[in-house]
Amino acid sequence: MDKESVLNVMKMVKEGTITSEEGVELINALSGSEKAEERRSKSSTRGKKLVIRVTPKNEKGEKANITIPLAFAGNFLKKIVNTKDMNVNMDDLMNGMNIQVDEEDEMVDIHIEE
Repeated sequence: MDKESVLNVMKMVKEGTITSEEGVELINALSGSEKAEERRSKSSTRGKKLVIRVTPKNEKGEKANITIPLAFAGNFLKKIVNTKDMNVNMDDLMNGMNIQVDEEDEMVDIHIEE
């Protein structure tokens, strides 16, 4: 687990994007805890990760690279989608489609990696 990922999760909790409980769950998932492994086992999401990259369009913006085990990504992705009013189809993501959202001040790239 890298420090930047934990800081990103903490920032999302602070901003209210996710609840503190969801933040704990994400940090546990990032740390590879045994509980996270149990939830992922025997799942079609095993070994896959949801990747979200935010690239600012100006110098004042903040870059974010977030990688979350796909088994935990469902609720997290719904929060992001609802917060940004984005139209994201999970079936498209699961079938390998790369989703890009061009915001006024940032570019958001969402995809799934093995």
